Amino acid sequence: MDAVGADRGGAAALPGGSGHVSARAWPEGGPNALARERERLLAAGVELLDLTDSNPTRHGLTHPAVLEAVARAARRAHRYTPDPHGPLAAREALAGRFGGGPDDYWLTASTSEAYGWLLTLLADPGDAVGVPAPGYPLVAPLAALASVRTAPYAIHHLHPYGWVLDTGELAAVAARPDVRAVVVVQPGNPTGAYADAAERAAVVGACAAGGAALVVDEVFAPFALDEPAPARLSGEAAVLTFGLDGLSKLLCAPQLKVGWVRVSGPRDEVAAVAPALDAIADAYLSVNAPVAAALPELLALADESVAATRRRLATNLACARAVLDDGPYRVRRCGGGWTVLVDVPRYLPDDDMVLTLLRQAHLAVHPGWFYDLPTTGTLALSLLPEPAAFAAGCRRLRAAVDALDRR
Repeated sequence: MDAVGADRGGAAALPGGSGHVSARAWPEGGPNALARERERLLAAGVELLDLTDSNPTRHGLTHPAVLEAVARAARRAHRYTPDPHGPLAAREALAGRFGGGPDDYWLTASTSEAYGWLLTLLADPGDAVGVPAPGYPLVAPLAALASVRTAPYAIHHLHPYGWVLDTGELAAVAARPDVRAVVVVQPGNPTGAYADAAERAAVVGACAAGGAALVVDEVFAPFALDEPAPARLSGEAAVLTFGLDGLSKLLCAPQLKVGWVRVSGPRDEVAAVAPALDAIADAYLSVNAPVAAALPELLALADESVAATRRRLATNLACARAVLDDGPYRVRRCGGGWTVLVDVPRYLPDDDMVLTLLRQAHLAVHPGWFYDLPTTGTLALSLLPEPAAFAAGCRRLRAAVDALDRR
């Protein structure tokens, strides 16, 4: 997903005015003013301090043994034996770490691809899936590519307690006849909120009552910060559940391109969807064989990798609080994940604020609207950068916003 995305609202502008591009392939139009300004500054040789960057390979977080494990596995991957589920040894390793059995898992090239498969599996064109709001803008464009709509359900911020799921709105969304699945991100991105026990029960109950499948994105599950990580929702037995995860976050290795879907729920429902999921997976067969062969060895590195990443996240979160959590500034509670939300004085509208930070402070941050936050004056910062760079960014942010008050 691009750092600042496309223009909000307005008609889509197809590239080059081509009549050959479908509306769903270019649903949002071209780059917005923030993206254009960023490109202008970079072209002029301006060095930006980027606090939107959540690519771990640019922040020294990929485990050094990852590529060595893949290189060893590549020598064992000379024979191609396609399987819609992915190699058995890889699925056995997943079951050993996350539960269930090998037949419960399907390997994919990424979590994004897994979403695409599930949208094809569960929804016909014109159907809808429930998505959290605020939330990362990933499911909506993937749904548009599948000619599927999204139905948002709200998550509200209550200071100082954090985020609360609107269980009534979720139940209403799950009960709609056109809603075929409900997506839950655990913890949320960018909210960082884990669903508590009561909310988890409400989610499962709403899906069961409404006949909607449950899609649980748990790529950030291990990265607990302000809250202890709860047990995973993937593996839920009461409702048809698709748990999503992958190496992109677990090992800070998005370049390896391996994710997985774990299917659980009532036995008859799982048996009914498995052949269709096999057919979709067999049509793509997208998983990289050397990486899949290395998966057992790669998963053995996960605990060490997660611990190192959590140290980085915790260090930067503490820095954000030291610099940006007093007076008119507030760092919101961050249960887990790779993003922190910061409320700043509302001297300017959000777009003008972010453009000013780009032009005058040479600092890139995400505005709250990028994630559909309903309030203004909130900025999203990636917690991944090197601590010295992150600290410099926080100080630059505060100085630039404070200067607006002296105009």
